[in-house]
Amino acid sequence: MPIEEFKAIMECNWTPVRLVGDALPTWMKNIPESVLAGTLASGTCSFPTKPYKSNQISSGKLIGGMDIYRNAPDDPVPFNKDWYAIVTHPEDSTVLLVDGPHKDAEHWLESISERCEGLKILGVPKKK
Repeated sequence: MPIEEFKAIMECNWTPVRLVGDALPTWMKNIPESVLAGTLASGTCSFPTKPYKSNQISSGKLIGGMDIYRNAPDDPVPFNKDWYAIVTHPEDSTVLLVDGPHKDAEHWLESISERCEGLKILGVPKKK
């Protein structure tokens, strides 16, 4: 992901924000609106110090994260959430690596509304 697509989130210095419309990164633009229930993100501009490594990423620094909520009409709960790590690229400072989806204890959810309350919204929603 180009670092420019995450810059506004990084400037919030780990304060979670809600992404809508044109604030969604390019790699998310093809998720159908009927599936995407919400996207929360946080990150930092401060020099990241937490090392990150996974099966897909050999090395980098954790600079942020995104929670992507999906409508889940075929699941036993209304929503599910996946977490994506946002990691510095060890050789190119103009891009960030996205690692996920990761499922955690919050994968199956009855509601997401309380998570979004009071959050700053980045982006302009699409017109219906």
